[in-house]
Amino acid sequence: MKVEVIKQRMIEKFIMSEFAQGNLNTKEQVACMLTLIQKKLNMSVEKAGDFMRNAIGINA
Repeated sequence: MKVEVIKQRMIEKFIMSEFAQGNLNTKEQVACMLTLIQKKLNMSVEKAGDFMRNAIGINA
């Protein structure tokens, strides 16, 4: 459980970094990031999308 939380935090920081650098501006870049989240955290597309929105702070 603890390892999973650490893994999630590392990926969140990576997503924030990529977003801040402007590397999530196209559909292709976002799709690649969603695929990465799905593979690394074993999530569905919907959960990966929610995870990414939460990581960059745009989830309503």
